[in-house]
Amino acid sequence: MFTVLEENDLVVHTDRHYTQGIKLAYFHHDNLFPPVARDFYDRMPAWGFDKRVGKFGYEVGQSIYTPGDLSATTLLPTDRPYAGWLYLGLILHRRGVSGQAEWPTLESFELELGVTGPWSLAKEAQTWVHQLRGFEMPQGWSNQLQNEPGMFLRYERALRWTCTALHPLDIEFIPHAGFSLGNVEITMRLGGQLRAGFFLPDDYGVQNIDSLVTSAGGWTSRHWGAYVFAGSEGKVVLRNTFLDGNLFSPSHSVQKESLVGDFKAGFMFVLHRVELGYTFVFRTPEFRQQTESDEFGSLFLKIKF
Repeated sequence: MFTVLEENDLVVHTDRHYTQGIKLAYFHHDNLFPPVARDFYDRMPAWGFDKRVGKFGYEVGQSIYTPGDLSATTLLPTDRPYAGWLYLGLILHRRGVSGQAEWPTLESFELELGVTGPWSLAKEAQTWVHQLRGFEMPQGWSNQLQNEPGMFLRYERALRWTCTALHPLDIEFIPHAGFSLGNVEITMRLGGQLRAGFFLPDDYGVQNIDSLVTSAGGWTSRHWGAYVFAGSEGKVVLRNTFLDGNLFSPSHSVQKESLVGDFKAGFMFVLHRVELGYTFVFRTPEFRQQTESDEFGSLFLKIKF
């Protein structure tokens, strides 16, 4: 299984804050693990649910953050820093059931290892795209965060509740909770997603790059399917390198908001082995001096084989 996520705020004609992200992920077939990962999977306790299927994968991606004024060459002390995050990751999913009602359950672990600063190649990536599209060139990348290695672990558990099953129309609610822990990010999260459509796939909803889980899952009950969805997530932020600045060296920083909310809506089309979808994300301010909320679009492609 191969997935691609591409995110950009171009859809709302802004070029600021979280302005661009891309993530590629590859998953092995169900219950196929490298030897070390298999041993880890077998030794993990069940933690309150009956695990039945495991999935292991890899990810690579880049995220880019900028202030609102790209024309300024000097540091903007009241706006967020220029920053990039270039990373590799390992993904472990455990699917099963929980509770007496045997609700379908997904447990996800993701470990990301990467770099911030010039090593992230964010300046080169944004400059190349702006040259290609004829956009205003960013002038302030000399003020970006310093080179620094980073890592964090993401964990999430999600349930899938069927609200109605009037085939072929289905409605499902997918609540989730989890956390991230590391020198790049420390957060706690709680949210949910409601989706309605025809022949819903056997997965746990559409994700974006900032989500705690990378989307994977099974098949539809037919060769096609389609649905719309809406969801929200509340996030308690204890650390965010891209706002707090470097941990091990002096850098630009701003005062982050401790509570951040994401609201999203979109649609998905499923054609047996291919899923293609779009998500619009609205994010509340992430730092104290931010006067406007942020919005961006997320394109999703999954190919199953």
